[in-house]
Amino acid sequence: MKGSKFLYLIFAAAVVAVLAWYLHRSEESSWQEQAVPAGEKILGEFPVNDVASVALSGPDGVVTLQRGADGWGVAERGGYPTDFERVSALVLKLSDLQALQNVPVDASDYGALALRTRADGIPREETGTLVELRNATGQPLATVVLGKTHMTTPQGVRPEIGGTASGRYVMPAGSSGNAYLVAETFSDLQTAPSSWIDKTFVRPGMPRRVDVQSKDGQWTLTRDASGGAWKMEGLRKNQSLDMAKAMSIDSMLTGMAVADVPDGPEDARVAPLEENPVTVTADTFDGVRYILTIGRGDGDNLPVQVAAEPLPDEPDTEEATKARDERLAAAGKFEDRVVFIPRNFLAPFLLPRAELLTAGTAAKK
Repeated sequence: MKGSKFLYLIFAAAVVAVLAWYLHRSEESSWQEQAVPAGEKILGEFPVNDVASVALSGPDGVVTLQRGADGWGVAERGGYPTDFERVSALVLKLSDLQALQNVPVDASDYGALALRTRADGIPREETGTLVELRNATGQPLATVVLGKTHMTTPQGVRPEIGGTASGRYVMPAGSSGNAYLVAETFSDLQTAPSSWIDKTFVRPGMPRRVDVQSKDGQWTLTRDASGGAWKMEGLRKNQSLDMAKAMSIDSMLTGMAVADVPDGPEDARVAPLEENPVTVTADTFDGVRYILTIGRGDGDNLPVQVAAEPLPDEPDTEEATKARDERLAAAGKFEDRVVFIPRNFLAPFLLPRAELLTAGTAAKK
Protein backbone atom coordinates (compact mmCIF):
# COMPACT_ATOMS: atom_id res chain seq x y z
CA MET A 1 0.00 0.00 0.00
CA LYS A 2 1.38 3.38 -0.99
CA GLY A 3 2.26 5.83 1.76
CA SER A 4 -0.20 8.48 0.61
CA LYS A 5 -3.14 6.06 0.70
CA PHE A 6 -2.11 4.83 4.14
CA LEU A 7 -1.99 8.38 5.47
CA TYR A 8 -5.41 9.03 3.95
CA LEU A 9 -6.88 6.03 5.78
CA ILE A 10 -5.38 7.18 9.06
CA PHE A 11 -6.81 10.65 8.50
CA ALA A 12 -10.26 9.25 7.66
CA ALA A 13 -10.25 7.06 10.78
CA ALA A 14 -9.30 10.05 12.88
CA VAL A 15 -12.16 12.08 11.40
CA VAL A 16 -14.65 9.28 12.17
CA ALA A 17 -13.35 9.04 15.74
CA VAL A 18 -13.67 12.79 16.24
CA LEU A 19 -17.21 12.81 14.84
CA ALA A 20 -18.22 9.91 17.09
CA TRP A 21 -16.76 11.67 20.13
CA TYR A 22 -18.53 14.91 19.17
CA LEU A 23 -21.89 13.19 18.74
CA HIS A 24 -21.50 11.41 22.05
CA ARG A 25 -20.65 14.65 23.85
CA SER A 26 -23.53 16.40 22.09
CA GLU A 27 -26.02 13.76 23.24
CA GLU A 28 -24.58 13.83 26.75
CA SER A 29 -24.72 17.61 26.80
CA SER A 30 -28.31 17.53 25.51
CA TRP A 31 -29.32 15.17 28.32
CA GLN A 32 -27.59 17.39 30.86
CA GLU A 33 -29.45 20.44 29.54
CA GLN A 34 -32.83 18.71 29.67
CA ALA A 35 -32.40 16.96 33.02
CA VAL A 36 -33.83 18.70 36.08
CA PRO A 37 -31.11 19.30 38.68
CA ALA A 38 -31.48 17.56 42.03
CA GLY A 39 -33.65 19.62 44.36
CA GLU A 40 -35.54 21.37 41.56
CA LYS A 41 -39.22 20.92 40.71
CA ILE A 42 -39.73 18.26 38.07
CA LEU A 43 -42.92 19.75 36.62
CA GLY A 44 -41.67 23.31 36.84
CA GLU A 45 -44.04 26.09 37.78
CA PHE A 46 -47.66 25.77 36.70
CA PRO A 47 -50.79 27.61 37.95
CA VAL A 48 -52.14 25.26 40.60
CA ASN A 49 -55.35 27.25 40.99
CA ASP A 50 -56.09 26.86 37.28
CA VAL A 51 -56.34 23.07 37.49
CA ALA A 52 -59.92 22.14 36.53
CA SER A 53 -59.43 18.50 35.56
CA VAL A 54 -57.27 15.64 36.85
CA ALA A 55 -57.18 12.52 34.66
CA LEU A 56 -55.69 9.34 36.13
CA SER A 57 -54.99 6.20 34.11
CA GLY A 58 -53.41 3.12 35.64
CA PRO A 59 -53.58 -0.67 36.02
CA ASP A 60 -56.92 -0.53 37.86
CA GLY A 61 -58.77 1.74 35.47
CA VAL A 62 -59.31 5.30 34.37
CA VAL A 63 -60.85 8.13 36.36
CA THR A 64 -61.39 11.81 35.59
CA LEU A 65 -61.91 14.33 38.38
CA GLN A 66 -63.56 17.51 37.14
CA ARG A 67 -64.33 20.86 38.72
CA GLY A 68 -67.89 22.01 38.10
CA ALA A 69 -70.27 24.68 39.33
CA ASP A 70 -71.07 22.64 42.45
CA GLY A 71 -67.50 21.55 43.18
CA TRP A 72 -65.39 18.57 42.17
CA GLY A 73 -66.95 15.38 40.85
CA VAL A 74 -66.08 12.02 39.25
CA ALA A 75 -66.85 12.11 35.53
CA GLU A 76 -67.19 8.31 35.23
CA ARG A 77 -69.84 8.40 37.97
CA GLY A 78 -72.07 11.07 36.51
CA GLY A 79 -70.29 13.89 38.32
CA TYR A 80 -70.93 12.38 41.77
CA PRO A 81 -69.08 14.47 44.38
CA THR A 82 -65.52 13.68 45.31
CA ASP A 83 -63.48 14.90 48.26
CA PHE A 84 -62.01 18.29 47.34
CA GLU A 85 -59.35 18.07 50.04
CA ARG A 86 -58.08 14.83 48.54
CA VAL A 87 -57.93 16.28 45.02
CA SER A 88 -56.21 19.40 46.29
CA ALA A 89 -53.62 17.36 48.19
CA LEU A 90 -52.78 15.38 45.03
CA VAL A 91 -52.34 18.51 42.90
CA LEU A 92 -50.14 20.16 45.53
CA LYS A 93 -47.95 17.05 45.83
CA LEU A 94 -47.49 17.01 42.06
CA SER A 95 -46.67 20.71 41.92
CA ASP A 96 -43.97 20.28 44.55
CA LEU A 97 -42.27 17.13 43.21
CA GLN A 98 -38.52 17.56 43.47
CA ALA A 99 -35.81 15.46 41.88
CA LEU A 100 -33.71 13.47 44.32
CA GLN A 101 -31.83 11.78 41.52
CA ASN A 102 -31.76 11.91 37.72
CA VAL A 103 -32.14 8.48 36.09
CA PRO A 104 -31.21 8.34 32.36
CA VAL A 105 -33.58 5.92 30.58
CA ASP A 106 -34.60 4.77 27.16
CA ALA A 107 -37.63 2.81 25.99
CA SER A 108 -36.09 -0.51 27.06
CA ASP A 109 -36.02 0.70 30.68
CA TYR A 110 -39.66 1.76 30.90
CA GLY A 111 -41.01 -1.66 31.85
CA ALA A 112 -38.51 -2.27 34.65
CA LEU A 113 -39.38 1.09 36.23
CA ALA A 114 -43.15 0.74 35.52
CA LEU A 115 -43.09 3.84 33.33
CA ARG A 116 -45.22 2.39 30.54
CA THR A 117 -48.72 3.76 30.20
CA ARG A 118 -51.95 1.77 30.27
CA ALA A 119 -52.65 -0.13 27.04
CA ASP A 120 -53.77 -3.56 25.90
CA GLY A 121 -51.13 -6.22 26.34
CA ILE A 122 -48.89 -4.32 28.74
CA PRO A 123 -48.22 -6.34 31.93
CA ARG A 124 -49.62 -4.83 35.10
CA GLU A 125 -46.23 -4.72 36.81
CA GLU A 126 -44.82 -2.60 33.97
CA THR A 127 -47.67 -0.09 33.96
CA GLY A 128 -47.44 3.22 35.78
CA THR A 129 -50.09 5.79 36.57
CA LEU A 130 -50.47 8.54 34.00
CA VAL A 131 -51.59 11.84 35.57
CA GLU A 132 -52.77 14.72 33.39
CA LEU A 133 -53.66 18.14 34.80
CA ARG A 134 -55.70 20.45 32.56
CA ASN A 135 -57.30 23.87 32.87
CA ALA A 136 -60.94 24.80 32.28
CA THR A 137 -60.45 24.96 28.49
CA GLY A 138 -58.80 21.54 28.34
CA GLN A 139 -55.26 22.84 27.87
CA PRO A 140 -52.60 20.67 29.54
CA LEU A 141 -50.84 22.21 32.52
CA ALA A 142 -48.71 19.23 33.56
CA THR A 143 -48.39 15.54 32.68
CA VAL A 144 -46.35 12.88 34.43
CA VAL A 145 -46.10 9.09 34.69
CA LEU A 146 -45.76 7.77 38.24
CA GLY A 147 -43.79 4.57 38.01
CA LYS A 148 -42.32 1.95 40.31
CA THR A 149 -42.03 2.49 44.05
CA HIS A 150 -38.43 2.74 45.25
CA MET A 151 -37.67 0.50 48.21
CA THR A 152 -34.92 1.09 50.77
CA THR A 153 -33.52 -1.97 52.53
CA PRO A 154 -32.22 -1.37 56.07
CA GLN A 155 -28.58 -2.20 56.69
CA GLY A 156 -28.12 -5.85 57.58
CA VAL A 157 -31.40 -6.96 56.00
CA ARG A 158 -31.26 -9.18 52.93
CA PRO A 159 -32.85 -7.45 49.88
CA GLU A 160 -35.14 -10.40 49.16
CA ILE A 161 -36.83 -9.93 52.55
CA GLY A 162 -38.07 -6.52 51.49
CA GLY A 163 -37.66 -2.94 52.53
CA THR A 164 -39.46 0.33 53.12
CA ALA A 165 -41.07 2.47 50.44
CA SER A 166 -38.92 5.59 50.27
CA GLY A 167 -39.78 7.15 46.92
CA ARG A 168 -41.03 6.64 43.42
CA TYR A 169 -39.70 6.82 39.88
CA VAL A 170 -41.49 9.40 37.75
CA MET A 171 -41.19 10.67 34.20
CA PRO A 172 -42.74 13.97 33.07
CA ALA A 173 -44.11 14.47 29.57
CA GLY A 174 -41.48 15.42 27.01
CA SER A 175 -38.70 13.82 29.03
CA SER A 176 -38.47 10.40 27.40
CA GLY A 177 -34.74 10.15 28.13
CA ASN A 178 -34.91 11.18 31.78
CA ALA A 179 -36.75 9.70 34.74
CA TYR A 180 -36.40 10.93 38.29
CA LEU A 181 -36.47 9.49 41.75
CA VAL A 182 -38.66 11.53 44.09
CA ALA A 183 -39.37 11.27 47.82
CA GLU A 184 -43.18 11.10 47.46
CA THR A 185 -44.54 7.54 47.18
CA PHE A 186 -48.21 8.30 46.30
CA SER A 187 -49.01 5.11 48.20
CA ASP A 188 -52.75 5.84 48.43
CA LEU A 189 -53.25 6.91 44.81
CA GLN A 190 -55.92 4.80 43.09
CA THR A 191 -57.39 4.89 39.59
CA ALA A 192 -60.72 3.08 40.08
CA PRO A 193 -63.62 5.61 39.88
CA SER A 194 -65.29 4.10 42.97
CA SER A 195 -62.20 4.94 45.04
CA TRP A 196 -62.66 8.69 44.45
CA ILE A 197 -66.33 9.22 45.23
CA ASP A 198 -67.31 10.85 48.52
CA LYS A 199 -68.10 7.91 50.86
CA THR A 200 -70.19 9.99 53.25
CA PHE A 201 -73.79 8.85 53.64
CA VAL A 202 -76.62 9.94 55.92
CA ARG A 203 -75.87 9.68 59.62
CA PRO A 204 -79.17 8.96 61.38
CA GLY A 205 -79.44 9.40 65.11
CA MET A 206 -80.29 6.45 67.34
CA PRO A 207 -83.45 4.72 66.11
CA ARG A 208 -86.51 4.28 68.31
CA ARG A 209 -88.65 2.38 65.82
CA VAL A 210 -87.65 0.28 62.81
CA ASP A 211 -90.16 -1.19 60.40
CA VAL A 212 -89.04 -3.52 57.59
CA GLN A 213 -91.25 -4.65 54.72
CA SER A 214 -90.45 -6.89 51.76
CA LYS A 215 -92.09 -9.59 49.68
CA ASP A 216 -91.03 -12.04 52.40
CA GLY A 217 -93.05 -10.31 55.09
CA GLN A 218 -92.86 -7.53 57.65
CA TRP A 219 -91.45 -6.95 61.15
CA THR A 220 -91.23 -4.00 63.54
CA LEU A 221 -88.93 -3.22 66.45
CA THR A 222 -89.53 -0.48 69.04
CA ARG A 223 -87.91 0.79 72.21
CA ASP A 224 -88.46 3.49 74.81
CA ALA A 225 -84.97 4.92 75.30
CA SER A 226 -81.88 5.54 73.19
CA GLY A 227 -79.65 2.49 73.46
CA GLY A 228 -82.34 0.56 75.29
CA ALA A 229 -83.49 -2.97 74.61
CA TRP A 230 -85.54 -3.61 71.48
CA LYS A 231 -88.99 -5.16 71.53
CA MET A 232 -90.56 -6.89 68.55
CA GLU A 233 -94.19 -6.22 67.86
CA GLY A 234 -96.46 -9.26 67.61
CA LEU A 235 -94.33 -11.73 69.55
CA ARG A 236 -96.18 -14.71 70.98
CA LYS A 237 -95.65 -15.79 74.59
CA ASN A 238 -93.34 -18.62 73.56
CA GLN A 239 -91.21 -16.45 71.25
CA SER A 240 -88.28 -14.18 72.11
CA LEU A 241 -86.18 -11.69 70.18
CA ASP A 242 -82.50 -12.44 69.49
CA MET A 243 -81.08 -9.35 71.19
CA ALA A 244 -77.61 -9.67 69.64
CA LYS A 245 -79.06 -9.45 66.13
CA ALA A 246 -81.45 -6.69 67.11
CA MET A 247 -78.77 -4.54 68.74
CA SER A 248 -76.57 -4.75 65.61
CA ILE A 249 -79.15 -2.51 63.92
CA ASP A 250 -77.83 0.51 65.85
CA SER A 251 -74.28 0.35 64.52
CA MET A 252 -75.38 -0.67 61.03
CA LEU A 253 -77.88 2.16 60.64
CA THR A 254 -75.66 4.88 62.07
CA GLY A 255 -72.44 3.76 60.35
CA MET A 256 -73.42 3.23 56.70
CA ALA A 257 -70.95 4.44 54.07
CA VAL A 258 -71.14 4.66 50.28
CA ALA A 259 -69.10 2.04 48.40
CA ASP A 260 -69.94 3.16 44.86
CA VAL A 261 -72.56 4.90 42.73
CA PRO A 262 -74.02 4.00 39.32
CA ASP A 263 -71.89 4.82 36.30
CA GLY A 264 -75.03 5.84 34.40
CA PRO A 265 -78.80 5.36 34.18
CA GLU A 266 -78.38 1.96 32.53
CA ASP A 267 -76.17 0.50 35.25
CA ALA A 268 -77.46 -3.08 35.70
CA ARG A 269 -76.56 -3.06 39.38
CA VAL A 270 -79.56 -0.79 40.05
CA ALA A 271 -82.13 -3.34 38.82
CA PRO A 272 -82.80 -4.98 42.26
CA LEU A 273 -84.43 -1.73 43.43
CA GLU A 274 -87.31 -2.49 41.09
CA GLU A 275 -87.17 -6.28 41.15
CA ASN A 276 -86.79 -7.09 44.85
CA PRO A 277 -87.01 -4.01 47.09
CA VAL A 278 -86.87 -3.95 50.88
CA THR A 279 -88.30 -0.85 52.58
CA VAL A 280 -86.86 0.20 55.92
CA THR A 281 -88.59 2.98 57.85
CA ALA A 282 -86.53 4.17 60.80
CA ASP A 283 -87.82 6.78 63.27
CA THR A 284 -85.05 8.32 65.36
CA PHE A 285 -85.00 9.96 68.77
CA ASP A 286 -83.95 13.26 67.19
CA GLY A 287 -87.23 13.64 65.33
CA VAL A 288 -86.39 12.38 61.83
CA ARG A 289 -87.94 9.55 59.84
CA TYR A 290 -85.66 7.86 57.30
CA ILE A 291 -87.07 5.72 54.51
CA LEU A 292 -84.47 3.43 52.97
CA THR A 293 -85.29 1.44 49.85
CA ILE A 294 -82.81 -1.40 49.46
CA GLY A 295 -82.48 -3.56 46.35
CA ARG A 296 -81.90 -7.12 47.51
CA GLY A 297 -79.42 -8.81 45.18
CA ASP A 298 -76.36 -11.06 45.08
CA GLY A 299 -73.64 -8.41 44.98
CA ASP A 300 -71.33 -7.31 47.78
CA ASN A 301 -72.80 -3.81 47.45
CA LEU A 302 -76.56 -3.24 47.21
CA PRO A 303 -78.40 -0.29 45.64
CA VAL A 304 -80.07 2.05 48.11
CA GLN A 305 -82.27 5.14 47.92
CA VAL A 306 -83.01 7.31 50.95
CA ALA A 307 -85.59 9.91 51.86
CA ALA A 308 -86.13 11.77 55.12
CA GLU A 309 -88.93 13.75 56.72
CA PRO A 310 -89.58 15.32 60.12
CA LEU A 311 -91.65 13.39 62.61
CA PRO A 312 -94.89 15.04 63.80
CA ASP A 313 -93.65 15.66 67.34
CA GLU A 314 -91.54 18.84 67.48
CA PRO A 315 -88.13 18.92 69.25
CA ASP A 316 -88.36 20.51 72.69
CA THR A 317 -85.35 22.87 72.40
CA GLU A 318 -83.89 25.23 69.83
CA GLU A 319 -80.69 23.20 69.78
CA ALA A 320 -82.61 20.00 69.09
CA THR A 321 -84.52 21.71 66.28
CA LYS A 322 -81.25 22.85 64.70
CA ALA A 323 -79.77 19.34 64.93
CA ARG A 324 -82.89 17.84 63.34
CA ASP A 325 -82.84 20.35 60.50
CA GLU A 326 -79.16 19.64 59.83
CA ARG A 327 -79.88 15.92 59.53
CA LEU A 328 -82.77 16.59 57.17
CA ALA A 329 -80.55 18.82 55.02
CA ALA A 330 -77.83 16.17 54.92
CA ALA A 331 -80.33 13.52 53.79
CA GLY A 332 -81.74 15.93 51.20
CA LYS A 333 -78.43 15.84 49.31
CA PHE A 334 -79.19 12.23 48.39
CA GLU A 335 -82.67 12.92 47.07
CA ASP A 336 -83.20 11.13 43.73
CA ARG A 337 -79.75 9.52 43.97
CA VAL A 338 -78.95 5.83 44.02
CA VAL A 339 -75.90 4.71 45.98
CA PHE A 340 -74.37 1.31 46.69
CA ILE A 341 -73.92 0.35 50.32
CA PRO A 342 -71.84 -2.67 51.48
CA ARG A 343 -74.06 -5.64 52.24
CA ASN A 344 -72.71 -6.02 55.79
CA PHE A 345 -74.26 -2.67 56.77
CA LEU A 346 -77.64 -3.78 55.41
CA ALA A 347 -77.61 -7.38 56.62
CA PRO A 348 -79.96 -6.95 59.63
CA PHE A 349 -82.66 -5.43 57.40
CA LEU A 350 -82.51 -8.31 54.94
CA LEU A 351 -83.39 -10.93 57.54
CA PRO A 352 -86.87 -12.49 57.57
CA ARG A 353 -88.73 -12.09 60.84
CA ALA A 354 -88.10 -15.70 61.90
CA GLU A 355 -84.32 -15.21 61.82
CA LEU A 356 -84.56 -12.40 64.36
CA LEU A 357 -85.98 -14.81 66.93
CA THR A 358 -83.87 -16.92 69.26
CA ALA A 359 -83.16 -20.51 68.23
CA GLY A 360 -86.03 -22.84 69.04
CA THR A 361 -88.70 -20.16 69.25
CA ALA A 362 -89.00 -19.11 65.62
CA ALA A 363 -90.94 -22.23 64.57
CA LYS A 364 -93.25 -22.30 67.56
CA LYS A 365 -96.82 -21.14 67.00
